[in-house]
Amino acid sequence: MNETTSLTCQTQCPTACPCPILLSIASSIAHEEDALACILNAECAKINKVISASSDYEVLIAINTSVQATLEQITELEGVLKAKLDSILPLLAECI
Repeated sequence: MNETTSLTCQTQCPTACPCPILLSIASSIAHEEDALACILNAECAKINKVISASSDYEVLIAINTSVQATLEQITELEGVLKAKLDSILPLLAECI
């Protein structure tokens, strides 16, 4: 970063202050986390509905496989979101 760019926003931000952008990225991460929580709740509801409606072993295995695949994808996305957050935290700490 060059010397004309300041990360301190304690009083007034200079024109090149990255704080609004960093806060926008942090907000974006929070919204993505909220969306993933909704997906997890939907998967839970799906499991509960199938368990209450069916005792067929094959159906239960199919739902388990489907939910497992979704959870694996969510786990990967969580890693991406963590990396994104970790990359802005040192900069964001100076803005707050």
